[in-house]
Amino acid sequence: MNSAATIKRGSSSLLVLFIVFVFVLCSLFLVLYGAHVYVNIRNQVDADFSHRMSISYITNKLRAYDLQGGITVRDGGSSFRLCADSQAPMALYTFVYYYNGYLMEYVAQDDAAFNPYDGERIIAVESFTVRLIPGGLMFHVGIDNEVVSFTVSLKCV
Repeated sequence: MNSAATIKRGSSSLLVLFIVFVFVLCSLFLVLYGAHVYVNIRNQVDADFSHRMSISYITNKLRAYDLQGGITVRDGGSSFRLCADSQAPMALYTFVYYYNGYLMEYVAQDDAAFNPYDGERIIAVESFTVRLIPGGLMFHVGIDNEVVSFTVSLKCV
């Protein structure tokens, strides 16, 4: 009778160890799955931020210069020029354009002094086009293997 009790006690210990092992294994898989979900959510948040930031930057620039003659599409749609008052003696021109994988901004006093290399990097993009449409501008911006298209309505166009 003593050996049967020892076997029963040994098998119950083995059953408890098996249950603990299954619990630890399930906990490990749950943590790994949670980390995977977190990384996917974080990547989506980063991509959404890039999209929103580029659209917001362009829209805010255009709204600031929304007056007659303040916005000019240039270079076949790869850039646009902004000027608050081109008749002023010290007029400042702001150029927003695509160059070497970046949306760039360049500010100069002379329209002819524009040099794309000297601009300030705003955000990394894969492509950028702008075209004049009735009532505004249509943009196509390539970000993260996706093309974001949006329209900005303007009073001056």
